[in-house]
Amino acid sequence: MGIVMTTGGNMTEFNTEVKADISSEFEIPQADEAGRIGASMPYLRYDSKDAEIGNGAKIEESVKSERTKIASQASQQSYVSLPVKNSYAEWTAVKSGSGVTMRFTMPDSTDGKGLTGSLDVYVNGEFCQKVDLTSYYMWQYFAGGNPSDKNNGGVPCFAFDEVHFILNKTLNPGDKIRVQNSGRDNLIYGVDFVEIEEVPQTIAQPANSLNVVDYGAKPNDGKDDYNAIRNCISAANIQGKDVYFPEGTFNIGRKWTFYGKNIKVTGAGMWYTNIQFTNSNANSGGIAFAGENSCYNVEFCNMYINSNLSSRYNEQASYKCFSDVPGNGSVIHDIWEDHFECGFWLGDYSGTVDYSDGMKIINCRIRNNLADGVNFCQGTSNSVVYNCSIRNNGDDGLACWNNNYLSAKDETGNVFAYNTIDFIWRAGGIAIYGGDGFNIYNNYICDTFMASGIHLNTTFDGYKFNNTKNIKFENNTLVRCGTYKDSWGSSLAAIDISQNVKNVSFVNTKIYDAWHDGIALKDNVQGIKFENTVIYGSGTAGQKVSGNVGAAIKTSGSPKAQIDNISITNSAYNHNDKPYLFTGSYNGISILNELLYNNLAYEVPGYPEVSDVTKDEETIKPGDNETTPGNDNRNDTGTSSNSETVSNQNDETKKKITKNKPGKVKIKSVKKTKGKMKITLKKLRGVYRYQIKVSTSKKFVGKNTLTKNLKGTKAVFKKINVAKKYYVKARAYKIVEKKRLYGRWSGVVSK
Repeated sequence: MGIVMTTGGNMTEFNTEVKADISSEFEIPQADEAGRIGASMPYLRYDSKDAEIGNGAKIEESVKSERTKIASQASQQSYVSLPVKNSYAEWTAVKSGSGVTMRFTMPDSTDGKGLTGSLDVYVNGEFCQKVDLTSYYMWQYFAGGNPSDKNNGGVPCFAFDEVHFILNKTLNPGDKIRVQNSGRDNLIYGVDFVEIEEVPQTIAQPANSLNVVDYGAKPNDGKDDYNAIRNCISAANIQGKDVYFPEGTFNIGRKWTFYGKNIKVTGAGMWYTNIQFTNSNANSGGIAFAGENSCYNVEFCNMYINSNLSSRYNEQASYKCFSDVPGNGSVIHDIWEDHFECGFWLGDYSGTVDYSDGMKIINCRIRNNLADGVNFCQGTSNSVVYNCSIRNNGDDGLACWNNNYLSAKDETGNVFAYNTIDFIWRAGGIAIYGGDGFNIYNNYICDTFMASGIHLNTTFDGYKFNNTKNIKFENNTLVRCGTYKDSWGSSLAAIDISQNVKNVSFVNTKIYDAWHDGIALKDNVQGIKFENTVIYGSGTAGQKVSGNVGAAIKTSGSPKAQIDNISITNSAYNHNDKPYLFTGSYNGISILNELLYNNLAYEVPGYPEVSDVTKDEETIKPGDNETTPGNDNRNDTGTSSNSETVSNQNDETKKKITKNKPGKVKIKSVKKTKGKMKITLKKLRGVYRYQIKVSTSKKFVGKNTLTKNLKGTKAVFKKINVAKKYYVKARAYKIVEKKRLYGRWSGVVSK
């Protein structure tokens, strides 16, 4: 046995049997240019733009991402407003499921403490249940660089929050789900989207584990369970056993300092087990790992964790969901965390510095935090964030900060891979402040507000980029990122690199509809390389900053960078037919193999599609290559160019394909106006994937042929020449046996 002195003088014994690193059981796939982009999650998003609305409901939009319009913080900058009694938004389910996540907005109170209210949910026209809502966690106001909890006249941020719930009945394909304002609260609500998924069965208590209930914890009784939980953990450490939290809500009224070695702590599933931190004061909640000498090889999983924090306390909240040092070989997976200062802040700030090396964060939902989603700090190395949803955080989504406080070592070897990052409302989607040997790949970043998609700088203390030999970004897609004015009053590019950053490479990077500049290279950055880059759309907000409305590439200071093989269109800034704004010394900028298009039509990749994974407790299999919109390598026969055709499948697969083949779709309307073409299809029952082709050629060939793959029945094609005649056709498709199965083409419509 080993013994450690805990806070308050208590001694905890450990079973010191040595076990293999838990993290080694969780493999992480390598970068894959042909693989999926973003996280593979079990839910399907139903966006406001695809909703049927009525009884006074209306679509609110912010096409220029205006700072004063809260629609700028919504998906694709639009949401459904439900301003009056009985106003509603309704969607038709295309997959079965009973788990619903709803992203909503509602007003703040005058004292900044929020209001309570509710919306009603109907299924197929019948009342299903009332969903309670609160704006307690929402609304931060930026009159300057830092937020205020009360309205100070500044830019309102954190305008949307989420609630998730299990329906009283399971939705089947074709069922209609309606969200409706009952009018009982006299409040104006808004809904950005709903996400629907199948809820798995509860996870049973594992063998060789202790149940917290047996040590006095009682779910759903409203009383504090901390002592019972602590006693159960201590007993498990002594006996060499794991710990189980059954279904229900367990309350903790203080910060939980976690001691444990070679231990698994699991709930019954993120839809069933809830840990609720009840204290709203600074430094009074969250899970703080005790450090490498008394905490390592920990597996923490399968639960939802929420807090009662609603203030960042002048950036002194010290209230993270997970913090300090979980230790070498630890894994945190299938955790849904909500409403903390930060989701994960891993680093040691006291005594002799301990480190986490080789720890992994996998399959987590990291959402609605006042600051960072994940920050690897203070020497955290060789650690991974993989297949996570990082959403609506008030500072960096994913960050590495190689601070040297207490002489902590520099950071090396960290990985951010296959994550989806959206709705970041300050700083950046991914931020790197120094270190070496990092790999950041196959991430999807979208819809930032007053934030870049990716940023690198040397603002903060630490080793910065002094020891950097190579940091590599690969196969990342950025959609609607950057800003013409952040909370400090500065513009940020979709990829923003400044100060003394050096030795960073970007390979296969795609930037779509950047709000301001696509790429900004500033100050004294050097050794920056871009290879195979697409910038389709920059300056889409249309806002001038120092005369610049948004360039594909902007430089200032004396940067040194090499850019090879770049394709650009739709840049708001052009000078002598070049979409580059060079200020300061630009002799260090080399641009090779450029393709510049004046009016190239392009498709913006949609939100990553639903995966085949339907159980929250499952780990994504390495190399899962779910196809995403905009990354289609398949031909019109519905087969991959390097795969077998349908005729070579076995009999069982043939039957499944024949049974599931979608019908022929009809084009409902085609409208051409102001350089855009809006197309609406007639929905097929049980189908939610469609493909539309638009061309100036009757045979749909040539450079003026465009293709969109979409979820839903509405599409908009940009950069359309209204003087020309276009031909339109469409078809539906499903994914069967991980292959696309297309229905017949519709009739051709000309416009």
